[in-house]
Parts: sequence; structure tokens; C-alpha cells
Amino acid sequence: MTIDKELTKVNPAAYAPYRNPREYITSWTDKIWIARGLGHIHDHYSPDVKVHTAYGETYGMDNVISNSLQKMVAFPNRGGGHDDVVWEKRGDDGFISSHRVLNNATHTGHWTYGPPTGKDWVNRSVAHCLVKDNLVVEEWVIRDEFAVLEHLGLDPYKVAADLAKKSPVLGTTINRENSSITALDSIDNVLARGISGPRPDIGRAECETVLALFDRVWNQKFFDEVPEHCADNIVCQTVRMRRVMGINPYQMETMELLSFIPDGKLEVKDICVHDSEDLGLRVATIWLLKGTYSGSPVYGPTNNAPINILGSSHFEFRNGKIIREWRIYDEIAILAQILRNDSVNNN
Repeated sequence: MTIDKELTKVNPAAYAPYRNPREYITSWTDKIWIARGLGHIHDHYSPDVKVHTAYGETYGMDNVISNSLQKMVAFPNRGGGHDDVVWEKRGDDGFISSHRVLNNATHTGHWTYGPPTGKDWVNRSVAHCLVKDNLVVEEWVIRDEFAVLEHLGLDPYKVAADLAKKSPVLGTTINRENSSITALDSIDNVLARGISGPRPDIGRAECETVLALFDRVWNQKFFDEVPEHCADNIVCQTVRMRRVMGINPYQMETMELLSFIPDGKLEVKDICVHDSEDLGLRVATIWLLKGTYSGSPVYGPTNNAPINILGSSHFEFRNGKIIREWRIYDEIAILAQILRNDSVNNN
């Protein structure tokens, strides 16, 4: 499918002095994190930026700089590969950028998880940034933190128990009623408008394929319909650096995720499409899966804890079908919600 370039054209002032939104995102990310130009955050973030995570949300540039400084000290050799930037126009003066990164680092400084272990870790993350007038005004960040703890040899249950009492971002108790992940607005028609604002009508066929996959397969449990949406050699790369290939393994990966939250319902909160000569057409999503921990005891004994999973999936298309999915969510945040429920009920 050919996308109307006029509908995708972004005002160059929104990403100046870079050549395009992709270069805008990757260049300043390297400038801040690789060259350690932390002060450049002032050049690229709005003073009142809002940052959403699986644990809560922060407001203002001071929090961004403080959290970034601490992370740089804990992981001074932190590198990362820019897996992809899926971007799409938002209004006359901005764009949404879904930046998928393969991170790696060595734990040589103090961090939320404790003193240095000296061990290496690798994970994937997505930074879904809304850029207006050349500044990031809102960001949704999703990280595979379980992979980090696994590589560092730390107990994820102990870390999650600590987070259940106090969020590392906010320093306050996780509150399901008021947290950012439950307060995300209900979306009437994500093809027209998501949490990042109104979007152009592009890539409709591919977007509808993604939405049908989430609705029919994830929500309605028609796992036999996966071949209708995905190529026979579908590859899914997901949390803890797992990789599966083929229809049957893809079905099982999805079923296993849903098995511990069998009443879960997923809603796509944002969607964007980009088609490029080098990578083809990709669809990026932010989604929220809500239900109760009432199925398979994947994370210990089930306790009917309310669970909210903030996730992101990037889909790559070929010949009208999904050939790759990158699926990222935070299992430590899931554990924290389960353990917090036990703590509340035992008090």
C-alpha cells in the first residue's frame, strides 16, 4: 500500500536542525546518553514535560534530569542500538515518535536495585514521545526490567516487593485508582485519535489488521485466527529477550501471556504508522491490558489482584501480513501489583 506523502509531511521546524524526525530522536538520544551531555535535556524537553511509566508519572524537567543522572552513574557505559523509530505527524507543528531501543550496560554504580553487582545486562525498551514545536512534551516509557534483574542475578520478587511499597520514580505508594496507567483516557476510535492526539488517516489496512489481532486473538481468544493476520514465518521478540518463530510458537507466546490474566481485556491507546524504503511499513502501538491475576500461577499463587499492564508492540508488515512483532512490557510492575494486593489484604 502506498501512503500519501502529503499526509505524512511534518513541518521541518518540529525537528530542526535534523533531517527528519528519526534523526531528531536518535541524534539527541546519543548526545545525552552516549556523549553524556545531560544538560542537552533542556534543549529537547519541555519544562513541564509529563513522563508516564508502569509505576506512575512525573512532571517537569527536574525529574527527568535527576532520574537520568542517577541512571548514568549506576550504568556509566550504558549503550544502545536504535532498533527503530516509527514516527507519524501530529498536527501542524509536531509528531509522535515510537523509539525502540536495545539497551546494554554494566552495573558499576548504586541504583534503585542496590549496590553495584559488576554484571552486564541487556534489555529492550520503547520511548513513545510526543514532540511539539521541537520539544518533547509528553512521553510514555516501557522497559523490560525483569531482563535487567535476571542478568544482574537479583531477586525480582524482592525488588517488586520493595516497589509495591514505594515507586522508584515517585517515591509514593502505587495507587491503582489514580496511577497513570489506569487514568489513561478511554479511546473511542484510536485510528482517528489516540493519547498522542488526532492522527492522519494513513496505513488504515495495516492498522485494522493490528486492531483485529488484538481484538479477535487477545480479547476474544480466537487463537486459530493468527494465520489470518500473521505470515507463516512470523517472529515475535518479547520480554527477557525471548524470541519465537512460526504460527504455533507465536500462538503459545501470546496464550502464555494471557494465561495468568484470563479475564484481561486489551485496549490500544495509541497507534502510528511509518513506511520507509529501508525498513518497510511498520505500525507502533501503546496498549493497556487490564484484568485480574486469576489464572495460571506464573508469578506465584494467584490472588485475584487487579492487574494493569502498560505495553508496546511494534509490527512490521510484508505483503499485507505481520511478519515481525516486538512486544515489550514490565513484568516487575506486574509483580509489584500482585504483591501489593497480598500486603493490603494481610493488613
